[in-house]
Amino acid sequence: MITVYHRPNNHVVEGKIENLKSRKTVWVDCYNPSRAELDEISKLVGIPKSEFREHLLGYERPTTLETEDYSLIVFGAPIMKGHISRVSSVAFFMCKNQNVVTLRTAEISALSRFKQEMLDKNPRYLDSPTKVLQLMLEHIIDSYFEHMEIFQEHADRIETIVFKDPRKESVEETFKIRKSVLLFQKALIANREAIFSIEKKNLSRLAKKDLFGFRDIREDVMQLIDSGDTMRSLLAGVLDIYTSAVSNQMNEVMKKLTVVASYVLIPTLIASIYGMNFKNMPELSWKLGYPFSLLVMAVSIISVWLYFRKSKMI
Repeated sequence: MITVYHRPNNHVVEGKIENLKSRKTVWVDCYNPSRAELDEISKLVGIPKSEFREHLLGYERPTTLETEDYSLIVFGAPIMKGHISRVSSVAFFMCKNQNVVTLRTAEISALSRFKQEMLDKNPRYLDSPTKVLQLMLEHIIDSYFEHMEIFQEHADRIETIVFKDPRKESVEETFKIRKSVLLFQKALIANREAIFSIEKKNLSRLAKKDLFGFRDIREDVMQLIDSGDTMRSLLAGVLDIYTSAVSNQMNEVMKKLTVVASYVLIPTLIASIYGMNFKNMPELSWKLGYPFSLLVMAVSIISVWLYFRKSKMI
């Protein structure tokens, strides 16, 4: 699917693929485009369609590339796949004639939000290709922050649950969040390198006077990387809490088993002695032998109970 945005007057509207012939800034967003659509774009912007297909991937490591025909920025963006956060990539082609072409294979909420804001509020989003790129990257970074906040909420909830009732499901959810955070960190580190490359003025089709805005993006990326480190430490702490809680539960079970075993230890010993049936055992012919044995067993049980009670083991 292809969507074209341009500004014929002072208002951004959706256009047609033919608007790429304009000398004004035009943005073409390609979401899983067909071969025919790529062929048409290729002819209008002068970029070989093989170059487009090469970067139409689910995920490509963020990078930058400068060629004679275009400047390329590949950037990682967070997406939701089911109930799990993942990272997909967006390829930004900065063309010769002020056009911007984005290629992606996943629905990216940050770009959808950017489109809506551009249509509803701010026509200045299409002032220049550099401005378009900067604002789209800002929206993608904002989306990372939103996902991190969700991770934080989940981690706090799991931590509370683990304290009260440690369960295997909590550990599984913790590992899912930890995996997502790790994927985010890898993408963010590569995104940071792409921003560095932009700031170094390595891409000729970005206006050098507008590059100062990318500094804020780089600082946000570095903050997100630090947040990821903190989040991973927090999740590791949750796993430690779970391990300690399970160990404490096991200790409680062993303590209870020890108390129960102690109750029957002395009675079992008495029953074993008088169950050996030797001939010379005076108590066997004693009329009070049986009730005396029961009395000793009862006294031993009460004594053990009093001992554990005094020791606060029960």
